[in-house]
Amino acid sequence: MKKLISILVAVLLLAALCACGSSEPDEEIAFRNDTGTPIDGFYISSSSNDEWGDSLNFAKVSAGSTIHIDAECLTDGPGAAYDIGAIDETGFGYDIYEVPLNIGDTIALSADGETAIVTVTGADGSTAEYTGYAYQEAEATD
Repeated sequence: MKKLISILVAVLLLAALCACGSSEPDEEIAFRNDTGTPIDGFYISSSSNDEWGDSLNFAKVSAGSTIHIDAECLTDGPGAAYDIGAIDETGFGYDIYEVPLNIGDTIALSADGETAIVTVTGADGSTAEYTGYAYQEAEATD
């Protein structure tokens, strides 16, 4: 009987802990690669910063894949405008400027010729599209 009560208490505690954890909002944003080419580096930088900083992904982001990034990358806070950059495995660069970002957003990167496109889907399901530049990386230094 003691074992049964102990098991029952353990199960109830585990259920209570799981319920508590699920009520907290995720403090992250998501990046989805819709370019068709693996992304080597993904960057989010304050619009007031002249440098990109460190890549936010630790491994290549395959075409069609999504990664989750800690919202600490939103250094100016949620709702501020950020610059978004990426470089794919072929050396193609993508730069989109002044994109408002919030916790829970999903950033989908695609391109149409020399136009980089970011579609931001908010946690509430709203979407906004921003355009920027897509270019072969060697052209950026010319």
